[in-house]
Amino acid sequence: MKSVREQDVSGDRIGPPHQRVIRHLVAPWTMGSEHLWFGTSSVDPGFTSNAHAHDEQEEVFYCVSGQGRIRVGDEEGTLEPGVTVYVPPGAVHQLINDGDQILKVASAVAPPFVPEKYREDHLIEESGD
Repeated sequence: MKSVREQDVSGDRIGPPHQRVIRHLVAPWTMGSEHLWFGTSSVDPGFTSNAHAHDEQEEVFYCVSGQGRIRVGDEEGTLEPGVTVYVPPGAVHQLINDGDQILKVASAVAPPFVPEKYREDHLIEESGD
């Protein structure tokens, strides 16, 4: 059985203007998954993820803690613990933390990210673990 504790994964730390941490919990390069990527994103208060789309992947976000908003295409919705949002392939999306706590979401992506395209989409120069 393969398992990982989130706190043991340093992940990708992205600085301003899109300050957040993305942790790869299940990925082809971490656990050998073939059809899925699963991880967490923690967006610092007052920051957003960069607006981006994944041409071939669909993504699901589940709000774990904190509060904020999410944009998907031309729509915007509230994120709070327990809210789940589906993002179809090709839809521009963005996490927005307009609260005073870290906004933490878990997300699943299928098919899984390809490392080079993931870094390009998320504006990351170097990959973490």
